[in-house]
Amino acid sequence: MRFLMVSLLALSVAMPASADTLADAMADAIQSNPSLAAARQRVNATRETLPQAWAEALPQLSVGGSATASDRDADFALLDGDREENWSANASASQLLFAGGRVLGTTRAARAQIRGAIADYAQAEQTLLLDVTRAYADVRQTIAIVEARQTTVSNLTRLVEYAQAQFDAGVVTRTDVAQSQARLAQARTLLVQAQGALAAATQAYLRLVGNAPSNLEAPAAATGLPSELEVALQQAVLTSPVLAGAIADTELADANVAVADSAGRPRVSLEAGYGIGADFNDDLSETSTDSVGVRVSVPLFQGGSIRSRSRQQRALRAASNLDLAAVQRSVQEGVTNAWTGLASARAAVESAREQVQAAELAYEGVRLEQETGLRSTVEVLDQEQDLLNARIALAQAERELVVAERQLLAVTGTLRVPEGAGTLPEPNDDLRGR
Repeated sequence: MRFLMVSLLALSVAMPASADTLADAMADAIQSNPSLAAARQRVNATRETLPQAWAEALPQLSVGGSATASDRDADFALLDGDREENWSANASASQLLFAGGRVLGTTRAARAQIRGAIADYAQAEQTLLLDVTRAYADVRQTIAIVEARQTTVSNLTRLVEYAQAQFDAGVVTRTDVAQSQARLAQARTLLVQAQGALAAATQAYLRLVGNAPSNLEAPAAATGLPSELEVALQQAVLTSPVLAGAIADTELADANVAVADSAGRPRVSLEAGYGIGADFNDDLSETSTDSVGVRVSVPLFQGGSIRSRSRQQRALRAASNLDLAAVQRSVQEGVTNAWTGLASARAAVESAREQVQAAELAYEGVRLEQETGLRSTVEVLDQEQDLLNARIALAQAERELVVAERQLLAVTGTLRVPEGAGTLPEPNDDLRGR
């Protein structure tokens, strides 16, 4: 136990924490969490699909050149030793005039991909903030449990000393002393386990936030909570990133149908080219060519692959619409469960506080009655256990309330870092190239 406490102290000294409030912990996590940073980079990568889709509709220019030298050998001496040295250069340009809706389809697909990536990032942010809330609340809960068990060990130590004194005076039997000692040994074991749970909670907090916890303040009540369940459901429809991602998937599937259909339509482009070439050894051999024309290509038969891809994309579009319906049900379920969970958590906190107050009064009364001989040692031990259970229940209830409030905000997509907490990355959700 001593080694464990020294290890925790060394960790807190080596990595000083800057987040003493839940808001600061959230801000630190948004700024430094590598998983969220990776999600931001994936959004940046997805944004590049839009200029790539537009590139096909813009002019295509290319230039090239070559220089060659060749020797010709022959069986006859008169023909042997001929050498040619030539050079050439060319430039070409093309402009797509009509692609059967392909460019429009790929552009729509790119925008849908970007919206989906932004929704995925928003969901990753909501998940991270909720995980930070859980880690913050877990640390506070385990600290409260450690303190409660330390208090229990202290109380039981005094009770063992009192029972031993009573036994020495011939008032109680050896059984009373043994019962007190057994409870004390159990309490010490559970204290070590609670300290181990605190170490695990500390590591989880460090992984998410990047700082070791130190002097964590009690979180303030969450703001922006919906007043009614119907309001929460309506808010989720507007701001849930899970629902936004599913809608983006349906838009992407619809755009992919248009892209697949465009493969079977005519393609028209305007093309122009210019070329020049000559022999290095003969200035009079220089020649040049230029051309301007329209290229039209019409797929007549591709073995059924184009129709097959169209049917495939239509099936995927139908699947996306069904997935959207499933997500809508899932979001409704999540909001409803979060709403009822919050109501239960609030009631549990009130009940646990009353339980602690009653258990403390009962314990003090039993202790006084024991001193006057009205209560046995076992009754005092049982009341001490009831008090410990009440304190642990209160710590658990307070933890659940903090998480339940943020859980409701997360499922509606409105969990945010409170204003004025830390430094956050600049928002960059505009569609590039719009």
